[in-house]
Amino acid sequence: MPITPTQAALVVTVVVALGFVWYTEGRDRWRSFVADRFVYGVPWGTVATVAIVVAFYVLVQSSVRHVSDPVTLPFVTWSYFYPTGLLTAGIAHASPGHVASNMAGTIAFAPIAEYAWGHYPPSTRSGTAGTDGDATADGWLARPWVRALVVFPAALLAAAFLTAVFGLGPGLGFSGAVFAIAGFAVVTYPIPTVVAVVAASAVQTLYLALSQPIVRETIDRGAPAPPAWAGIGFQAHLLGFLLGVVLGALLLRTRRRRPAAERVFFATLAVGLVQSLWLLVWSSDDVFYLYRGVGVVLVFGLTLVITVAIAGGTRPLPRPLSVLPRAPTRRRLAIGWLAVLAVGLVGAAVAGVVLDEIPLARTLGPLLVVAVVLAVPALLPFVPDRVYAGPVTRRGAAIALLIVLTGLVALPSIPFNLLVVGGDAVPGSGGVEVGGYTVTYEENATAGQTPIVGPDPDDVDEGGGALDVRQSGLIVVSDDREIWTVVEREAVLAHEGDATVELGGIGWRESVEATRTGWDVVGNESAYAVDLTVDGETTRSFASAPVRAGATIDGHAIDVDPTDDAFLLRVTSDGDAVGDAEIPEVNETATIGPVEFSTERAANGEGDADGGSGDDGEGDDGDADDERVRVFASIDDTEVLIAERETYAD
Repeated sequence: MPITPTQAALVVTVVVALGFVWYTEGRDRWRSFVADRFVYGVPWGTVATVAIVVAFYVLVQSSVRHVSDPVTLPFVTWSYFYPTGLLTAGIAHASPGHVASNMAGTIAFAPIAEYAWGHYPPSTRSGTAGTDGDATADGWLARPWVRALVVFPAALLAAAFLTAVFGLGPGLGFSGAVFAIAGFAVVTYPIPTVVAVVAASAVQTLYLALSQPIVRETIDRGAPAPPAWAGIGFQAHLLGFLLGVVLGALLLRTRRRRPAAERVFFATLAVGLVQSLWLLVWSSDDVFYLYRGVGVVLVFGLTLVITVAIAGGTRPLPRPLSVLPRAPTRRRLAIGWLAVLAVGLVGAAVAGVVLDEIPLARTLGPLLVVAVVLAVPALLPFVPDRVYAGPVTRRGAAIALLIVLTGLVALPSIPFNLLVVGGDAVPGSGGVEVGGYTVTYEENATAGQTPIVGPDPDDVDEGGGALDVRQSGLIVVSDDREIWTVVEREAVLAHEGDATVELGGIGWRESVEATRTGWDVVGNESAYAVDLTVDGETTRSFASAPVRAGATIDGHAIDVDPTDDAFLLRVTSDGDAVGDAEIPEVNETATIGPVEFSTERAANGEGDADGGSGDDGEGDDGDADDERVRVFASIDDTEVLIAERETYAD
């Protein structure tokens, strides 16, 4: 794409402005400030991480030539039984804007976190031994380049991996790691992190100004779609933020640093509110709920806990909360707790089999997950007594609470990711196969992903139960990758008329084009079909049921019937079939019994038939954008409008 004058002027303006600030005010002070923590004053770990994520997007997902249309399906966390998705989801992205947004956050927050970690061990920094503690790092961990190019990027990639693995449902993107970086930064350097929030917004604005210097919009209502906030992985964001806060707390404790409480509180609150940490979303039957009020309350509560964990005092909790039992007593308590869990597990399993007639294997699965979570307190006896030296302090209790909250946020994702796709999960019979994927269009299809634990889907009555989820649209299935997903909703395809599915994997990609064609039948709904095209070969994937026109002519009823290769007009009289014929092309006619059909063009505004959406695929020679195509039926001097061809948004 050629560079426009606006883009060139923007780049020059930014470079000149930054150069002016650098060379006229305080460059020596800033160079000395960052060189104390960074090798040559450069945050190499941030640079390396951004390079890895962008390179994966450009080279692997986009193959350099398709930056605007990356392959995403093989890199999503569809299931714990699909390792490729688990390994790549944290660094893969869905669009240029998606990767740019996450990299803007990384560029803003990661240098602060990297500065807190430092390329040099605390004892080797000039003037920092007294403030950061006397801890020293030995061996390879003390080498600046290892700390910069290995340890720090590895930590960020590990955060991306963890937030992807423990994300609620299919996930994609580096945002979980960005929130982890923000959480780490806000507790180690609160005020600079607040400045970084503004910087992240500024970087995103610069990217948009550079990539889209001129935006042209119309008053078109657009395709029906869920609200933007409904697709945000809020649970992964919260998990990442908590991980970052916990790691930051551990670092501060090791370095014997304690930021001011008011700075931690207001900075954490500001970052949480601005970065939408309050986002709590739920959906049911295409209705989406945003619990903003509850989310804001949770942010305030979480901010208080974080403030105590980072800057709280060392006074003990009130008795008896501050006194923990010694090892022998803890062991007895642990044994008793495990016995209670064992009895409860057996009782619940027997009840499930006897009362609900659920197979034992499917009953034990979810119960074991719950039992493992509840058995965590039994690990207490294995912790050395020296950890509990002295009474429990408020700060220590808050840190423990943060760790527990982190686990509670992560654990619910486990049952939602224990999913498999059966060999017969492809709905309908009109799918096309490409490289282990099957693409098809279907309506009211039962979701093909099933949990390995829980009730047998065959035991769930049709039309009821949580497992009998019906979905409509363009569907992609791959049992090898545990994929079953609607990549384009029915309503969107009806509005747009076409869609492209980018399939592929590491080293290859293939496109499948989906096209909807149809006729809006007068007095009724549309009769339509969906075709899939791969490598120039077209397959009709779906055809709707025949639709009868609301009008009759001389006692003759007329149906529009999509078939495997055409749209037919069927005429019946008193319940008896008169005959059928294909919808004639524009300016041509067809006769079925006494009824003559004609297809004509009409300028928009003529008549009062309803509009719909595309192209009928019947060999039309191309219509102007301001024309409609209509089918009329006539007998003698009587003529009625039967259908109007669907038209779609540009």
